[in-house]
Amino acid sequence: MIMNNNLFKTLFIPAVACLLGACAESTNPDMETSGNSGAIRFAGPAVTRAAIDDADGMLTDGNSFSVWGNYTDGTGGTATSVFNAEKVTYVSGMWGYEGTRYWLAGNTYDFYALYPSAETLGDAVSSVACTDGTFTVNGFDATKGHDLMTAEKTGIVTEAGKVPEAVSFKFFHRLTRLAFNVMAVGRGVTVSSFKVNGVTYKGDLTYNASDESSWNNTAKTNGSDGLLAAKDISITAGDTRNMLGDVLLLPHADLTDTEIAVSYRFEGETADRSSTVSLSGGSAKQWDAGSQYAYTLTVSAASLEINVKVLDWKEQDTSVSWQ
Repeated sequence: MIMNNNLFKTLFIPAVACLLGACAESTNPDMETSGNSGAIRFAGPAVTRAAIDDADGMLTDGNSFSVWGNYTDGTGGTATSVFNAEKVTYVSGMWGYEGTRYWLAGNTYDFYALYPSAETLGDAVSSVACTDGTFTVNGFDATKGHDLMTAEKTGIVTEAGKVPEAVSFKFFHRLTRLAFNVMAVGRGVTVSSFKVNGVTYKGDLTYNASDESSWNNTAKTNGSDGLLAAKDISITAGDTRNMLGDVLLLPHADLTDTEIAVSYRFEGETADRSSTVSLSGGSAKQWDAGSQYAYTLTVSAASLEINVKVLDWKEQDTSVSWQ
């Protein structure tokens, strides 16, 4: 396994991207060499099954992403494949892959990456591919908890006597991140059931760096599927509880027919009160890839209200009063 210890220790995620470093030419004497070319290496953190906030959470043994790569010789001929869904894995503080590939001078290289690796995605997808820079991820199920990301590093030109540094990527989130909270005002509340319906959780992704992402063959949650549901959660007066943890879903251009179905009772009551709250009536009219939306359902004797706050992906909002 080829390893690289030239890792970037800091991960920047300003709203939609993980900055995984830059690529430049180097004559690193520690690289394995074959003639005037060195071994192709990869740098930069990958992602765990949870949504990403910083680099520390990514540098975990076993984390991996898939890489596709090819080169052309500048004559306009057919590209030669170097990597085809190759798994790059973090092990003992280094990133590596099985089998050594070497840079060949006088060529232009393009690389594309998918996080997590196809192997890690497992039954969360039906198939994964990348052809000529276009990703296709079919049958992706966001409820499996994978933070789907893509990256590309293209146009790396190799010259005789100069070995490029480890290839590093700038990953972009392809999902939207949500939190659903309930705040009890005045009296303690028991949430008997909490269910998010009408939201898109599954589909086929097609993405190319020159185009916007598209999702097709999508599926939505409904009242009987058991997805995005919780029950029997007690909340002390004045407290706020997260109902579903960290939720990842497909982006939504339209929130029509998305809703929360909730049943609850106040302290001292034996009968539940049931309500349906629309998610389309707030300030957020759509859910964008790479953005985070935090909903708070405020339960009081006088009313049932919902507020939403739009956050950068990396932000952790600790306020219980979102106005």
